[in-house]
Amino acid sequence: MKCNFCDKEIKEQLSFKNMFSKKETIKLCDRCRENISINKIRIENYTLYYFCNYKFIKEIIYNIKYFGDISQGIKFKSLFKEFLRLYKFDIITIVPSNITREAIRGYNHIELICEFCGVEYKKLLTCSYREKQAKLHKKRMENNFKLLGDVIGENNKKILIVDDVFTSGNTLKNCAKQLENKFKNCEISFLTLAFTEDKK
Repeated sequence: MKCNFCDKEIKEQLSFKNMFSKKETIKLCDRCRENISINKIRIENYTLYYFCNYKFIKEIIYNIKYFGDISQGIKFKSLFKEFLRLYKFDIITIVPSNITREAIRGYNHIELICEFCGVEYKKLLTCSYREKQAKLHKKRMENNFKLLGDVIGENNKKILIVDDVFTSGNTLKNCAKQLENKFKNCEISFLTLAFTEDKK
């Protein structure tokens, strides 16, 4: 049996206890089990779910995002599957790449990770070019996210926004504000692969 995340061989000893214990839906090696879980915290008016600390998967995200090693996205498939078994949403969407960077890379890595992992999502937002968050004035950053023109708003929906890393939360919160203007009385949550505290 292999770890669902890192593919390391797991040696499970047969015992009376584990014969009758509840089977895990995600098989993880000791190292991954110590670092990976479906975590849940409150961020202002929103619920944030994340799988692990950024340091643990920093290299994986870097390889996917900047070196095009999209196949590593499959590592998250069992985590997405278990998450969506536990939590239900009416609409799942993703944080859009800005137009210029996506043109340079040729892909939106979050989009491809979702597709690799069988996550059905709707594109609701678009993003014009923006500088790194540390250099960007808050008001200008809010203006970079826009709803796509054909989005039809619905009331009382549970919406999930997916991104790679939660740092300051500004990107996700600004996406949420755009959706809240269109989807009245909606409940918005975030899911990121990793969480890291914003060091200022």
